[in-house]
Amino acid sequence: MSLLTLDISSCVRTTNKFSECNACVAACPVATITISEQLPSFIPNDCVGCGGCLSACPSDAYSLDDFNTLNFIFSYLESSKNEISCKEDAIPCLAALSVEEILSMSLLSSKEMLFDKTHCSECEIAKLNLQIIEDRIEETNFLLEAMQVEKSVKFEIIEKDEDVVENESNRREFLSKISVKEAVHAKQKFENKVESLDEELKEHFASALDIQKIKTKQLPDRRKLLKMAMKRAGIPDDFHIIEADNISFMSQKELDEESCTNCQMCYRICPTGALSSNTHGGFINFDAFSCIKCASCHDVCEPKSLTLKPTFALKELFEPSTETLVKFSVKRCDECGMPFVYRGGEVMCNRCRIEEEEAHALWGIK
Repeated sequence: MSLLTLDISSCVRTTNKFSECNACVAACPVATITISEQLPSFIPNDCVGCGGCLSACPSDAYSLDDFNTLNFIFSYLESSKNEISCKEDAIPCLAALSVEEILSMSLLSSKEMLFDKTHCSECEIAKLNLQIIEDRIEETNFLLEAMQVEKSVKFEIIEKDEDVVENESNRREFLSKISVKEAVHAKQKFENKVESLDEELKEHFASALDIQKIKTKQLPDRRKLLKMAMKRAGIPDDFHIIEADNISFMSQKELDEESCTNCQMCYRICPTGALSSNTHGGFINFDAFSCIKCASCHDVCEPKSLTLKPTFALKELFEPSTETLVKFSVKRCDECGMPFVYRGGEVMCNRCRIEEEEAHALWGIK
């Protein structure tokens, strides 16, 4: 039985009360994850440990105590086998791998990846996750083709002859006999989990330590893995431009300079630092490769100045760049001396202007 945990400091809903992210809720096959008081909550006993929420969460906030995605990926890359099976490999469900991770594995491996579909028809959880798995493999293959990589990922039923099945059975029986000590430890671990689990809704709250951790902007491990994989990928002859809907984990953005108030909220709440500025807020920069498409910046933008580009340039995968979305004229306020975005007229920041208007109203000056 897997134990699911949530690092609340990594959840985009913690950093932004306006966030509408519900990726984990939509991915949970048993509907145990809900949103309570703005933050994700779940009933531990109801969790089946499939790992669907791990791969769905854009900021990598979820984890399972008995499954580490990176360890699994590197183990696969070091092995000689090309197929991945939930019955034979240390993976709870194929839905535990995101598009980024499948794409990275394909680029880093010289093998043709084959996802084993054999057991999905017998698994109640797999039946619920099946469409998610198929969609992710389809997106991966689309991106590989668009990147001009001559390989694909397959999702098929693997037929094995009886001798192979018998040999695997004998091998498992042999391993089971020499793993008594490990089994005892596993049993104790299981009992400890059972004692710690309950059927009550586990709600989450941000502590002072969580708030402190939020200030540290960092890329999820899967994005770091993709960065490493892209360095290994060959540069294509042409960089294709695809529809934005065809890539689920990254985006390019546009910003309307006229409606933007430079409130600074978009880059302050960006969990990865994809949006950034300087100390005076003289510009807003955007790094597409660091964007995890969590939509937090869009949710917090009150005038809706920040929008997604309808297309995505694959060049950003191979040659990441920083784009300046908007530049502001910054001057120091004649009243308080603080820097502010100057849009013409009197050199006075909004705060001082509001204070002056309130003073005039109080004194009856028109």
